[in-house]
Amino acid sequence: GRHEILELHDELITEVGRGRGRSILVAGAAGLGKTRLTRAVARKAKAAGFRVQGGSVAPHDLQVPLGSIREMATSMRGDPVFGSLSEDLLAFDGRHDGDSLGTRRLLVRGIADRILAAIDRPTLLMFDDLHWTDELSLEVIGELARLGGRVPLLLLCDYRHDELPASTLHREWRSRMLSQRHAEEIRLEPLTLEQTGIATTLILGRELPAPSDVVAAVHERTNGIPLHIEELLAALDDDARADGRRIRDARVPDTIGDAVVARLSRLSDTARLIARAGAVVGRCFVPDVMAGMVNRPLAELEPALEELVDASILHPYDYVDQGYYDFRHQLLRDAIYTTVPPSQLRRFHAQAAEFVMTLEG
Repeated sequence: GRHEILELHDELITEVGRGRGRSILVAGAAGLGKTRLTRAVARKAKAAGFRVQGGSVAPHDLQVPLGSIREMATSMRGDPVFGSLSEDLLAFDGRHDGDSLGTRRLLVRGIADRILAAIDRPTLLMFDDLHWTDELSLEVIGELARLGGRVPLLLLCDYRHDELPASTLHREWRSRMLSQRHAEEIRLEPLTLEQTGIATTLILGRELPAPSDVVAAVHERTNGIPLHIEELLAALDDDARADGRRIRDARVPDTIGDAVVARLSRLSDTARLIARAGAVVGRCFVPDVMAGMVNRPLAELEPALEELVDASILHPYDYVDQGYYDFRHQLLRDAIYTTVPPSQLRRFHAQAAEFVMTLEG
């Protein structure tokens, strides 16, 4: 399902090799294969004779000035093909030089100019997980995209577009990059049922295509998210992998469950309450039912529902003039269901029974 994107990058590598810089933003939810895609592009670029380097950050780096830039500089330390660029970048101090608007702008431009001055041959610079990077790094990357067209630089960045922090520079930065044509965005989508079948067949390592009931069960549980397809099948033995019913009944793999629980723990008490009540109801629910489930006015729940949407746990739908919310995928809903305490679980099931005639599906 990624062949067209890889072919596009083949064209971009050729174009950049001739001296014209390009900037690509790869957007997609967690588990869709952004990192795997960028690593495939890196292999292609290396095969074409490019220098390749980049910076990767973690959630706690959001408040670290120049985190992505310093990670890249640290990674290229001792690499002779980049000369003194590593030492020069590490000499910039974003903690003190970026306080006022004027000095911040000079700092950003100074770093970008130093990087661009080093691009004397085809180069790929990759920046992973921009939803976790700091604002100074974003500004530097933006300058590289704005000015990089004159040098042989392929700038490749990825982020979870549905997790870009609200009330920060991130969303405005993305909008500016795209609207001013400084970069192009490629958005990864979940695999279709057919593509899920191909992935399942390849993972199972069989000569014949995976049975249709197995593919349907895998797609139903994972919504075509590649990481979840791999994790779900890896958690099953050979017999279970060949049985659609057992795939539908399989427990959530720990790797997925732990990630979901960690994301849920960062939300408000009301948002966690709604998520757990919704998981008891099923895959989707109308807000009126949820208000009854948790015994609170609907208006009081609306901010928490939006919080769950922003956290990529729920997705809003409008169906036949009635709005309802759907969990992003079945494994996510299943993982949240396992976090409901037994006493609360019994209460939620009893309350759901009172609304059985108005439940969706």
